[in-house]
Parts: sequence; structure tokens; C-alpha cells
Amino acid sequence: MFLYVRLLILAILTLFTISCSDSDDPVREETKGWTVQKLYAEASTELANHNYTRSTKLYRVLESTYPYGVYAQQGLLDLAYAYYQDDKPELALPTVDQFITTYPTNVNMDYALYLKGYINYKNDNGLMSRFSGQDLSERDPRSVLEAYKAFTTLVSNYPNSKYTPDAKDKINRLINALSRGEIYRSRYYMSIKAYLAAISRAQNVITNYPNTSYVEEALAIQVVAYDKLGQKTLSTNTQKVLALNFPKSKYLTRPWKYSNMAWYAFWQSER
Repeated sequence: MFLYVRLLILAILTLFTISCSDSDDPVREETKGWTVQKLYAEASTELANHNYTRSTKLYRVLESTYPYGVYAQQGLLDLAYAYYQDDKPELALPTVDQFITTYPTNVNMDYALYLKGYINYKNDNGLMSRFSGQDLSERDPRSVLEAYKAFTTLVSNYPNSKYTPDAKDKINRLINALSRGEIYRSRYYMSIKAYLAAISRAQNVITNYPNTSYVEEALAIQVVAYDKLGQKTLSTNTQKVLALNFPKSKYLTRPWKYSNMAWYAFWQSER
């Protein structure tokens, strides 16, 4: 669904750009009669010189004037990068999605996937501070998941890509962040005595992120939550699983207790 929203945003932008008359668009007027090679070269030069606003305008003219061929394909990918550099991830993401959808066999697909993952990865980190009044348990970390999916596809489909090593590193960071986020939510639900929800969130950690360091606390939370629900057998059995997998766990000598964690804290160790 979010892919369609991104593509819709891009389509609206494109239609708006095309609808502008030449007299209202100095760049379009200036580039009248330019060849596709000259348009692409000029846009690339502006991008290299960090003139992102002008470069995006040139790439959009290229896209609307010469919508087919290798220059159009590479120009679309460069446009996504230019938007990102111009601090416009809301335009960069639908643009790179359009590239991935339209040109699935392009030789630069590994870079496109990396760019999509990287923008989502950085976008979520950067936007965290804007939600300081919102409890993380109320948020769905879509950007984190989108980054994870893009990087995972890159690693799976292009194991020899030069972008794969960094993608692997970021996947590990994202997995830790997602796991810690689930633990935060589980803690939150324990604090409001929503024990079934806490058990479910903890189980997400155990099932989806079994190799992270947060499995221990997830099991400890379940031990207490089951006990609070009067499910003594489940609590005892989970305690046995905890002891088997974490024989030195502190939760074997004293039960898990709620301790507050700031909503943004789980990112601090992942940056």
C-alpha cells in the first residue's frame, strides 16, 4: 500500500511539472532543443556540484522529454539520489520505488535496492526526534522494516555487489533495533498489565529475532506474564526454557520487573 502511495505522490509531481507552461518554468525553457546526452550531462554535473534543486529540475525535464532509453533509466535513479541529498526523502522513496518497479532488470538494481534501504534507514533515525511526544508502542516502524526488506533483497539477489557488505552490517543493526523495539513494547504492555499483549510481543522477539541478545528478557517477561495470568504451568515451563538457554541469567534468581526505558532509547545503541 505504501508503495502505491509513494508512486502516487511521484505521479502527481510529474503531472504538475509537465502541466507547467514553458514560460512558467525557466529550466524547461532553457533546455529547449537540448539532446538527451546534454540534459543528462548537465543534470549530473549539477548533482556532482551539490546543486540539488537545479539537478532535480533537469532530471525531471529529462524524464518528461526523453522517457525511454538508458539515460531515462539512469536519470530516474539519479533523481532519487538528488531528492535524498536535497533532504526530500518523501520524494526520493517513491522515485526509487518507481525505478525498481519499472526497470527490474537494470544493471544498477543492486544500487537501487541499497539506496532504498539506506534512505529508509537514515530517514527513520532522523525522524525519531520529531516524535518525542509519542510512545513508541503506538508506532509501526515501517521505515525500519522497509530498510530491512531492501537490504535483505540486495544481499540475497546480489551477494557479490559492492554494496552488500554494508547492507549486511545494517541488517544486523536493524534486527537488533527491531528486537529491542519489540522488547520495549512488551515492557510497556507489562506496565499497563496487558499481559497477553506483552506475551505476544515477547514471542515476536523469540520467533523472529532468535539470535539477538533480547531473547533472554523476552523469556523472562513471559514467565512473569504467564504467572500474572494464573497460567502456572506455562510460567514454569518457560522458566525451564530460560534456564536451559541462559543458565547464568539474572532472571533465574529474581523475577523480571518493569523498568522504564525512554521511547527513543532503543536506537541509541544502534547508531
